[in-house]
Amino acid sequence: MSNLNKLLALVLALILACALTISGVAETAEATEAAEDRAEGTLVYATSTFGQKFSPFFYTTAYDGEVVDQVITGLLAADRGGAVINNGIAGETVDYNGNDYEYNGLGDVEVVMNDDGSVDYNLTMRDDIVFSDGEPATIDDVIFGIYVECDPTYDGQATLYALPIEGMEDYRSGMDSRGNKIFADGEGEGYVENDLYTEDQYNALWTYYNEESGAAFAQEIVDYCIANGYNDPSDSVAICAANWGFELAEDATAYDFWNTIIEAYGGDTDEAESVESAGSTRLQLTIANLGADYETGVQTGDGAANIAGIIRTGDYSMTVHMTEYDATAIYNVSFVVAPLHYYGDADLYDYDNNSFGFPKGDLSSVKAKNSAPMGAGPFTFEGYDNGVVTLKANPYYFKGEPAASVLLMQESIDSDYVPGIVNGQFDVASPSISDDTVKAIQDSNDNGELVGDTITTVLVDYRGYGYLGINADLVNIDGEPASEASKALRKGFMTLLAVYRDTVINSYYGDRASVIQYPISNTSWAAPKPADEGYRNAYSVDVDGNAIYDASMSEEQRYEAAKEAAIGYFKAAGFTYDEEAGKFTDATETYEVMIPGQGQQDHPAYGVAVAASNVLADLGITLQVNDVGTSVWNNALEGNTAMMWAAAWQATVDPDMTQVYSSENAHGNGTNSNHYSVDDADLDALIKAGRSSADTEERKSIYKDAMEIIMD
Repeated sequence: MSNLNKLLALVLALILACALTISGVAETAEATEAAEDRAEGTLVYATSTFGQKFSPFFYTTAYDGEVVDQVITGLLAADRGGAVINNGIAGETVDYNGNDYEYNGLGDVEVVMNDDGSVDYNLTMRDDIVFSDGEPATIDDVIFGIYVECDPTYDGQATLYALPIEGMEDYRSGMDSRGNKIFADGEGEGYVENDLYTEDQYNALWTYYNEESGAAFAQEIVDYCIANGYNDPSDSVAICAANWGFELAEDATAYDFWNTIIEAYGGDTDEAESVESAGSTRLQLTIANLGADYETGVQTGDGAANIAGIIRTGDYSMTVHMTEYDATAIYNVSFVVAPLHYYGDADLYDYDNNSFGFPKGDLSSVKAKNSAPMGAGPFTFEGYDNGVVTLKANPYYFKGEPAASVLLMQESIDSDYVPGIVNGQFDVASPSISDDTVKAIQDSNDNGELVGDTITTVLVDYRGYGYLGINADLVNIDGEPASEASKALRKGFMTLLAVYRDTVINSYYGDRASVIQYPISNTSWAAPKPADEGYRNAYSVDVDGNAIYDASMSEEQRYEAAKEAAIGYFKAAGFTYDEEAGKFTDATETYEVMIPGQGQQDHPAYGVAVAASNVLADLGITLQVNDVGTSVWNNALEGNTAMMWAAAWQATVDPDMTQVYSSENAHGNGTNSNHYSVDDADLDALIKAGRSSADTEERKSIYKDAMEIIMD
């Protein structure tokens, strides 16, 4: 998926340590007047363009998710470190960085490990929760939401159905959407009479798919660029397409855009679709355009009437029975508490008779509420108009009515956040941190600091990091990615890249970032610490395993030591070194590192790559540094054609490595999210062991071993 802000994951890492939130106080006459124009108790939060799909089940953009988070609640709370609060009803006090914080939530969870290896999650919810319309909430609202996300036709972002819940596969089998069924029956075969769809429905799907879906596919890219702030709403198709890496005529249409895309892939529409998608396939867009009749499920075989592992035990309690332990499950059982009577049909809810608030296979009632959420959160949704979501304080919120009586979430662009705070247009914003942003904040305060009379700034550790990655399938010796010679080749590059991180990153970010040594955010409980046994800096040993650096070395001495170590690695890779000339004489291949700096050389990894490239040039090895647009970079990454590259990764709360390092996701297989082509059976076993263990210390040790394999 060509997602302009898609963040991938790691090898040589530089943690982006700070996220930024700013709030303002009206000090200037202009700001004071702007603030006074608003009703008392109104708070304005600046955010990016909404996708206007404000559903807890179907939202796709982070900005829509921000709205949902204010209106809808989850069953379980989490602490500042991301750990689930087990006793949310009574409340728990948890230490974080030496301070105690109390947490309350809607529910409790008890995890029971059974002798047969199965696991029960016993959930209890408060009996005094009320939705914003005054209706009480019960466990049936939770069960309703579970069945929405596990329906055979569910096409939202949630992956609850992937957990090892007993009976899940049986419940989801034997049914598919009518549109999928028509498509599966094949183009060109002609309609065959059946009870699942009519000839008109068959023809309508194939007509739209063949004639219209390509333009819809291209239009979704345009809409994505606008929704995520990469283009203005007034920008043409051609301007948006340029942001995606395609040149079009000024008056180009979405049809022209689609034709240009498939031409770029030699007419291979399947490949074009898989690489360039902004989120949906052409079939999904076809079904969405044709409407509910095509989204509705049709019976294609036998399927269970319920999910055996979803067990109601009382009006305010339930058990989720899983056939095996899964470390990520605890985060997924904080189910959405969404009102059944609003999103579904209370008359269709009868747990004992396997009816869960909507006809199985028909989520039309849920999707009908996509633009107007309702829940038991701190605010109620009043509407969206002219780029502003209006929320009002929920008097029934279980923690008490919010201090702000009205919350306005207003669309804007990042560059306007700080000026908007200064002039009183906004009260709160979360701009991207940069030297320009910091300077603008400091200039607005009389004291020249980040916290002053006009703007207050809050910096927090960010659960993510930047990194430099390398693809083993493309950077190797004799086409053997796993050989010792190939590993030595890659370590030679990484040793030189590693040594320039401190200087360049400190220059780019100052004290707003720190260099990390392992492929994991320092905010994670699983991150190795300097005091841990076996901890060492990334790529800080030579080919014989000896330390390259010592504490007495100057910066220049460290650079020279890294160069000598790299020479040793390249020799081990099989290159011939002329001692007198100080060069390798047979390193004929040109290697490339791709930096998504938009051609402006404005990227934290750019200076690192250039410094390493200069040293390599002296050694007779060519490392070409290409500063490209985001879409070019992302297309190369998704197409597995990037040798080396820089990117960033927003890590999940749990340190599970399946997505980015499992062999099943390498070489274009599976989710194609292992872009490093790390393919190692021992690593796969460790990833599985880490996910299967409930012992935090054991998991930390497992992930440390896994990261050593990745670094190697």
